[in-house]
Amino acid sequence: MLTEHPEPASGRQTPEPDIATEAEKGFIEKQPVSRRRRLWRWIAFGCGALLAVALILGLALHFALARRSEAPPVTTSKTPGSVVDTWVGGPVVATNFADPAFIEVNGTYYAFATNKYVNPHPGQVNIQIAVSTDFSTWNLTDIDALPHVGNWSTGGYVWAPDVVQLDDGTFVMYYSARHAINLKHHCVGVATSKNITGPYTPEAQPVVCPLSAGGAIDPDGFQDADGTRYLIYKVDGNSLNNITGTENPTPLMLQQVSNDDGFTLIGGPTQLLDRTKADGPLIEAPSMMRSTSGNSPVYVLFFSSNVFTTFHYDVSYATSTTGVKGPYTRSAQPLLQTGDDSGRLFGPGGLDVGVGGQKVVFHSGYDGGSIVRQLWTGEIAVDNTTVYI
Repeated sequence: MLTEHPEPASGRQTPEPDIATEAEKGFIEKQPVSRRRRLWRWIAFGCGALLAVALILGLALHFALARRSEAPPVTTSKTPGSVVDTWVGGPVVATNFADPAFIEVNGTYYAFATNKYVNPHPGQVNIQIAVSTDFSTWNLTDIDALPHVGNWSTGGYVWAPDVVQLDDGTFVMYYSARHAINLKHHCVGVATSKNITGPYTPEAQPVVCPLSAGGAIDPDGFQDADGTRYLIYKVDGNSLNNITGTENPTPLMLQQVSNDDGFTLIGGPTQLLDRTKADGPLIEAPSMMRSTSGNSPVYVLFFSSNVFTTFHYDVSYATSTTGVKGPYTRSAQPLLQTGDDSGRLFGPGGLDVGVGGQKVVFHSGYDGGSIVRQLWTGEIAVDNTTVYI
């Protein structure tokens, strides 16, 4: 703190000249000037110090705000009865990045998504890729992971990819695309690559293609604790609704596949769940995890219901305590819905849970004249048959 130095009194008197010597006169005449200079030096020093402190505080505030603007807002909550923090953050990709799925490879996260535009668009990629090293900051690349789809498809409407890695290091991509002959329907195809970012080489024929039931979309790869691999998908019955004039089943199906290549079918599919009246015309976007948080393993099947262009779209889940094939019991409430995260979410859906059963990605749009399904991230916790986020 600066010490205040008062100025000399304005009416200060000096000794009479006939009493003081010439040397004393000089000292006495200069003394008030010297004190005044010292005073102004202290004032200048104090002002400089205050300016320096203000500058440092200003720079600190600037960088703090800059860091805050670079990272997406995050909402954190404590899971009841647990030390695990669950959170939601985003958007981490602000453009269309719908139906996301992700995989971690050597400490880096790779997210894959539906093509950017709903309808075919000049120069658009079939499968988008975003990359992150911390699961918080994501960079959208210009890479097309799947430059060419299988010959069974026209391309252009390539949706909801998922990528898994086999024991030999090969990456397998499941995707859905419009059928070349039955243009109103999609089927599930597969492509492989030795590189996580591709390019992926498609198989000539689809893996799942129940055209009479409406086709198939939204594939999800899952490996159980015993090593068995499965492909989960949605039968796209709602694509028949305009044809039949009625609402058709949209069941989520479980199909065992070969551990060797990840796509050769073994046996037939098992129905896990189907739509109810509360779901509107469909359920879709399945993603599976196995939790060991309770006394026995619990299988959690995430899915979305209703239509993605409406605020009814959500993320729900169902659980099974009797094995991967179910039966599955629905949760009483959605996991994510419009208005969550302090009103920042609109029609959240397409959640994909990672291999570890904690990190998730999903999309959420906003109603600003058009729906932009942006990429969001989060972490969940499972306590027996209840999921928290």
